[in-house]
Amino acid sequence: MLALLALVGGAWAIDGAVNGSRIYDGVSVGAVDVSGMTEEEARRAVSSFYEPRVADGRALIFASEEARDTLDVESELAEQDAQAEQLSLEEARANKQVWVAESGTLGARLSVSELVSRAFAVGRDGGLAERMEAARNGVSVDVALSFDEEALEALCSSIDESAGEPRLDYGIAIEAGAVSVTEGHGGKAVDRASVARQLSEGFLGEAPGKVVIVATPDEADVRIGADEAARVADEVQAALDRGCTFSFEQTEWPLGAADLGAWVRTRVEEREEGFALVPYLDETEAASGLLGLIRDAGYTSAATVSFDVDGGEVWVSAREGSRYPHTADAAAQAQSALFGSEAAGSDTPSIAIQWGEAPSRTTFDEALEMGLIAPISSFTTEYNDSPATANRRHNIHTAADLLNNSIARADGGEWSFNDTVGEANEEAGFQAAHAIINGEYDDAIGGGICQVATTVFNAVYEAGYPVTERRNHSLYISSYPTGRDAAIAYPDLDLTWVNDGTSDVLMRSRYTDSSLTVTLYGIDPGYVVSTQTGDWETGEPFKKRTKVDESEPEGTRYVKTAGADGRNVTVHRTVRDRAGNVLHEEDFTSNYAPIDEVTVVGPNTPTREREDADKEATDKEEASVLSTGD
Repeated sequence: MLALLALVGGAWAIDGAVNGSRIYDGVSVGAVDVSGMTEEEARRAVSSFYEPRVADGRALIFASEEARDTLDVESELAEQDAQAEQLSLEEARANKQVWVAESGTLGARLSVSELVSRAFAVGRDGGLAERMEAARNGVSVDVALSFDEEALEALCSSIDESAGEPRLDYGIAIEAGAVSVTEGHGGKAVDRASVARQLSEGFLGEAPGKVVIVATPDEADVRIGADEAARVADEVQAALDRGCTFSFEQTEWPLGAADLGAWVRTRVEEREEGFALVPYLDETEAASGLLGLIRDAGYTSAATVSFDVDGGEVWVSAREGSRYPHTADAAAQAQSALFGSEAAGSDTPSIAIQWGEAPSRTTFDEALEMGLIAPISSFTTEYNDSPATANRRHNIHTAADLLNNSIARADGGEWSFNDTVGEANEEAGFQAAHAIINGEYDDAIGGGICQVATTVFNAVYEAGYPVTERRNHSLYISSYPTGRDAAIAYPDLDLTWVNDGTSDVLMRSRYTDSSLTVTLYGIDPGYVVSTQTGDWETGEPFKKRTKVDESEPEGTRYVKTAGADGRNVTVHRTVRDRAGNVLHEEDFTSNYAPIDEVTVVGPNTPTREREDADKEATDKEEASVLSTGD
């Protein structure tokens, strides 16, 4: 027995010396044999095999087998790409039957280190039997990609919308402190897990750039049903009815359901037992609201701030010795009291807001976390994302980077888009993208920056700061608020606004492949903005034209520029202080010119005018036959 133990022990010692730092024989990661490799060698082998495939990943996703079998993909994509910058998201998604999904846009990632660690564990975690199985029959570690959840959800939601009635969860709405359930319904939805699995298998396969998937939206039940929404509505109503009392110095504010309800939000969370609707207090909104109450009560010793950028870091400065209310701490306490572990009973929670000494200089993140500064307003615009819009997306991101961390100084400082971003030329890194030229879309350096200007304009508009120069774009896009877009053409057309507050305002941008958000930060001046949007007035109708493109295949036909009639609208903005006094009012008038509908056809393809003439002749001939009774 002792001899046997000694033999086994010696075998383990030899094995440890030979294979201690190497993967056992017969082990592979997907299609890559990593037998005998160190972990570092295996990581290099797996990366060199799979990462080029992932980088080349491109899939055509069809909404049905019929679409896959009958659709003229090239013409369909040509029309989608040509109009991706012209139409609203809703218009572009209507009746869409094919999507292009690329690995980069979806944030496809391969966790090579984790895969190699699992390969290294084979025969170690499972012991001798697992090692023998690997040597005899082989053991393969499954390879799968992960995707950016938001990007994958956006793709799947777009496919859902093509079915006409996507699934809608039940939820809650709060109006004047009264909580009600919002109706939901089952509808169409694609299987997210199936789409992700097929994309992963295709991008990791032998032809990653030619993946074809059919993802038909099927009937799907709601994730949040009526009972769950009703339960949450009761929970939220009970919390709001309890109310919450805040105090600062000698002043108290007993806030009831109507006040607190404006700060309540919900989110859907996936749990082991299914999905749950979770209520919570938007602490940023609550902190800002509390600061407004303190300001309205006459406490004027709250700090004023200034911003500066040094070495890529944003710094926030306040007057030496100035103080500010710890509204961020108070908002966090309110969240716990209303919806956290402390939320119980019928007593009204009472929260005292404390003074804090404002640091003379601190980082932006620290100032935001402590509540010294807060978001004043924020606005997001979206744009269609396709391979043909890559240059436009690049221009949007480039302009957004240039205006990020720009500052409008207090007490009348003017902010200018052109002064901040500069001329959108090749020297500044801008590329050619679609712009309206002579009544149709064509390439121009810097195409897309008007979307950035529009996003800035709406953030400033909602904050209530005076806008001193703004022009509308020549084409109306319904994704933007009516009459609230902004055009830029260096140096003639600019967007300018004035900071009439007592603290500096910092502008920040963030973006994804399909959205841009601009946020203003500082001390909220508390302006209240109201809007009256006038009726549309009709203008000149659009015309139709056909262009022959000899470089296109014979029989090609697609709409390059969507037609739009000219029209006019006026938006009136009124800005008041929190006491209701009018500070300023202005009209923003937009005059949109007609845009020709331009159809591109390949050589030897009948133009629409020729087809219309042929149809008219056919109609006359049929009418003649009918009139003679033959």
